[in-house]
Amino acid sequence: MNSADRLKRHRNARRGVTMLVALVLLAMFCGCDRGHEAPESAPLQIFVASSLTEVFEAFEAMYEASNPGVDVVISAAGSQTLRLQIEEGAPADVFVSANMRHLQALVETGHLDDERHFASNALVGIVEGGNPLEISRFEDLVRAQRLVVGGPEVPVGSYTEMMFERVAVANPGLAAELRQRIVSRERNVRQVRAKVELGEADAAFVYRSDALNFEGVEMVAIPEAFQVRASYGLGLASQLKGERRARVEDFVALTMSAQGDEVLREHGFERDVL
Repeated sequence: MNSADRLKRHRNARRGVTMLVALVLLAMFCGCDRGHEAPESAPLQIFVASSLTEVFEAFEAMYEASNPGVDVVISAAGSQTLRLQIEEGAPADVFVSANMRHLQALVETGHLDDERHFASNALVGIVEGGNPLEISRFEDLVRAQRLVVGGPEVPVGSYTEMMFERVAVANPGLAAELRQRIVSRERNVRQVRAKVELGEADAAFVYRSDALNFEGVEMVAIPEAFQVRASYGLGLASQLKGERRARVEDFVALTMSAQGDEVLREHGFERDVL
């Protein structure tokens, strides 16, 4: 090969490398421009507090039935866990939290650009099915030797602590006895309920929605003077736009409709603003 041929091959190789670098930079530029925005046809990603699992599974079925070709994916966990996932980049289109604090934090950081009241819930005590300790009133819960509650970082746990504080004002001895019986603090309300269902706890405090129509446990009412009602909030991802935002808004409209109200009531929730 003479020097001219070698020079020509060298120039062609350089052009190939230059084109490859240009394509890589173009791909990086396009990717940065889109951020975490999902393709228009990607499934709708709905993150919900674990206590709303069955509610949103019902909404999922309703929406997909009336919108063929649209896929809705429900991710349910403790509100604090979902908030952390969103902060770390999880592609949630909608976040429904069991308290407003986690929702407002994500609005402040720019992850969500919209927040609204979604539903309310009430606390109840629960005991094992069959009620072997014959606990029928709130005061009877001191018969439980193993009481389970949500952790302080979990909405149901913070609501339970507020309830204890109200009990302490009216009856400090009762509040102290109940606190002494706490053997476990769980990371979400479904784990709290499971402890009683599996016989690993005598009693627990959960949302009314987690005890209603559930055969594994029995409810114990909390007196109105001690009652703490949970306020659930809903927020939309800030990066939503165009057709995808319209589709997400359409799904949210279903959850906020008269049909949505009926689904909530069937599962022990209310729509009233607290």
